[in-house]
Amino acid sequence: MKSYTVKMSKTYDFEVEVEASSAESAKKQLIETPFEKLTQGCDFSQPALAINDVVLNEFDPRFYKDDNKLR
Repeated sequence: MKSYTVKMSKTYDFEVEVEASSAESAKKQLIETPFEKLTQGCDFSQPALAINDVVLNEFDPRFYKDDNKLR
């Protein structure tokens, strides 16, 4: 048996409505507004989980001796 590290990320999908005269000014408002103010009222109870990578722990001491041979 081998040891693996699973790298995951948690994301939330939400929409923010902005009143602006152009797309550029809307983007500017979003960049300049504090994140906490943008996300008021958003439901963060169901995140989307994604597996980004699975990495073999080659040097896990439970499986290898000092000379890197299997036990």
